[in-house]
Amino acid sequence: MTFIVAPLAMADPFQPKNIPAESQWHLHGDLTGLRKTNTGGFLLDQIRKGEADTIIDIETLFGFDLLEDLTDITLFGTGKADEIAITLSGEFARAQLEEVIVQADGYNSTTYGTTKIHSWKDNDRTQHAGFHDNNTVIISQKKGLLKLALDVLAGKTPGLKADLTPPSEEPVVVAYANIKKIKIPLDEGSHIIRKADSILITLAEKQNRLVANMVIKTGSKTMAKRMMHALAGLVSLSELADKNIEGLDILHSGQTSGKIMTMTMSLPAANAFALISKLK
Repeated sequence: MTFIVAPLAMADPFQPKNIPAESQWHLHGDLTGLRKTNTGGFLLDQIRKGEADTIIDIETLFGFDLLEDLTDITLFGTGKADEIAITLSGEFARAQLEEVIVQADGYNSTTYGTTKIHSWKDNDRTQHAGFHDNNTVIISQKKGLLKLALDVLAGKTPGLKADLTPPSEEPVVVAYANIKKIKIPLDEGSHIIRKADSILITLAEKQNRLVANMVIKTGSKTMAKRMMHALAGLVSLSELADKNIEGLDILHSGQTSGKIMTMTMSLPAANAFALISKLK
């Protein structure tokens, strides 16, 4: 697994070009934007209350507050189960973090260009770490993935070129998957997903409503229309079958343009709080 921490006090809009072109999926969270929303504030408060000891331990060990000092989190992967990356952007003390790494079991170091790569054992798995600028660290079980991420951040290797455009201008969450290139286990829930070529989902809060926008690229115009009707039906079926969903004032609308389907769903932020509380 890879961790990348970028030296940004304020979050910039997410750009797929900042992650490797080999990435077949990514999930990005704008924590700065999330903290400004009612939904995000509620979620972060719940996390801080439920995981207070863990958050304090992380701050004591690594020198930063997990919920306050991070501006962005991005996960991405190549589609293979063991090739996953996590990007953390924010402010942290490099010297303190390096002190922790150097003290880890089985520590050793090598050099990649001008970058020192730290390696150590964690639960019998080798981890590798390299710093890009003083406030950027990359950690990975795969040294090759670590080097690739370093090259992309340094501008030496082209990053990912997005094939779908985010439907929301200021999303706090962006999720993308190139379905055809990801190894998805065959189960009951995967059959509908496999009908798509790629999926892009964004979450935002607008006028006190939590808004989810979805863009799905399919193999044909007919499949795009079928996908739209299927998703609308699933929302209605969920409202009928689950008392926790019924009465949440969920609004949804969809349309197709050629092989691409778009859908927007929203519900009041207050109702989202209630649903989250019931699901805990």
